[in-house]
Amino acid sequence: MWKKLLFSGILLAVLLVLGELAAGQLLKRIQGYDGKHLMQYVYDPYKNMLPTPNYTDVRGIRHNAAGFRRSSEVDRVKPAGTFRIFLMGASTAYGTGGLWPHLQRDYEVLDNTETIDAYLEAYLSKSFPGQRFEVINAGIPSTWTHHDLIYLNQTVLRYDPDMVLFLDGFNDFYFFDPGHDQFLDYSYTDHSYVIMGPPTVRSLFSANAYWIFRKSALFHALSRSARNLKRILSRPSERPAIDVDVAVRQVEEVFRRNALKMMERSALIARHEDVVPVFLLQPLLILERDRPGLTPIEKQLHAFNVESYLPNYEEFMRRAVPRLAEVQDSALAAVGGEFLDLTGIYKHAQTQIFTDYAHLTPEGNQILADVVGGFIRPMVSTRLAGDSPGRTEAGGVSGPAAPR
Repeated sequence: MWKKLLFSGILLAVLLVLGELAAGQLLKRIQGYDGKHLMQYVYDPYKNMLPTPNYTDVRGIRHNAAGFRRSSEVDRVKPAGTFRIFLMGASTAYGTGGLWPHLQRDYEVLDNTETIDAYLEAYLSKSFPGQRFEVINAGIPSTWTHHDLIYLNQTVLRYDPDMVLFLDGFNDFYFFDPGHDQFLDYSYTDHSYVIMGPPTVRSLFSANAYWIFRKSALFHALSRSARNLKRILSRPSERPAIDVDVAVRQVEEVFRRNALKMMERSALIARHEDVVPVFLLQPLLILERDRPGLTPIEKQLHAFNVESYLPNYEEFMRRAVPRLAEVQDSALAAVGGEFLDLTGIYKHAQTQIFTDYAHLTPEGNQILADVVGGFIRPMVSTRLAGDSPGRTEAGGVSGPAAPR
């Protein structure tokens, strides 16, 4: 019996080792695994997640040692003569590829040279010959505006930026439940609460399963496959339609009490630190039905987008987005924040812009970067010229801060 058990144990160990090696090779082929980093993100105690420092996806993604999506390192002390801009926000700012590969696999991964920050850095360098620019991608997928506020204080301001761009919108702007609280309702806190909360059997299982998920290529690949299979087999239940009139009335109040407060506080802190805060309202596919140049694949993506949400969601968004843009514009002006609504910038585009509900193709990123570049160019010029900012009656800064 003991020989049988020993042989079975050895056989199982060999199979696991072979499975681990095979899974590693599979992940290299389909996921760009570099042999070191299975996870693109690591846990951060203040904002739940941070892009994994020194992470590499061999298909084109590179994080530097600070966790910024950038192929080169960023000196904590800004080099003399450098105009430094940070791009913050969630997955659109980060440059996430398309999340609906069952409809299109062409843009699963965008290269570091195809993201908004890369195009914007090139635009500004061309616009101001001889001036050195750094546009640093500090985007973190799945984050909300309170994470921007935390990250700004925790990390970004330590790098002495001249300007910070906040590209947000979809993730936390359009909740209309009157009881919504962005700190309590952020979905990714659930995972950490299960592990760090009461010591239950579930927490024991979750902690060990997550450890294996992060360490084992075999378990990682099997878990992802099981998750994808579950999505394919899931059938949506009967869903109640949104009462658009009620939702539009409520969304402004919820927005003012949650996301807008975080944006106002970020603007005030940035101005206090002599940094120009610029807030960008991200474009969304669900608003693009009437774009003449909408490509066939975008029409498929749009149809899937509409079907994936509650009935009447498209009408709700078409009415809510312009209203919240007005609210942001006036509220941020009062605290010294610059605001640009990007939701209509693709009206003349004749090529594919969206890869899913909010993520962009390289062409979409370049158009967005050019529009943002044109918007901030006067502010950059003013700051480079050394003009001092004025003060508004509300106590905010009325113009770009002076260079340092």
